[in-house]
Amino acid sequence: MAVSKHAIPSLSEYQCQICLEILIEPVTLPCNHTLCKPCFLSTIEKANLCCPFCRRWISSWTRYHTRRNSLVNMELWETIQKHYPNECKLRVSGQESEKVVDDYQPVRVYSIVLLIAVIN
Repeated sequence: MAVSKHAIPSLSEYQCQICLEILIEPVTLPCNHTLCKPCFLSTIEKANLCCPFCRRWISSWTRYHTRRNSLVNMELWETIQKHYPNECKLRVSGQESEKVVDDYQPVRVYSIVLLIAVIN
């Protein structure tokens, strides 16, 4: 099925995989992982100068882009604001969005020990 180039991407495509909120001032790392700026800064404050997803070292990249004030992926940030202005305003103001990510499914984790006990 062809998707229109004008179709609005799913809200889940703009979700930070650390805080699970909409990406605010997204930072795209050299490894192409993206997270919201608050989560990125939190990671840096803890002196973890590597990608929180793949652990690639990013200290030089961080210094370079911090000096040039170019951490934020502005093209992505403008796209997110265009498609989801209300969610962005709520997140920036510190309020929770009433809209749940559209394809959110709760994760169920089972204990292997419990499953073995049930099977036997």
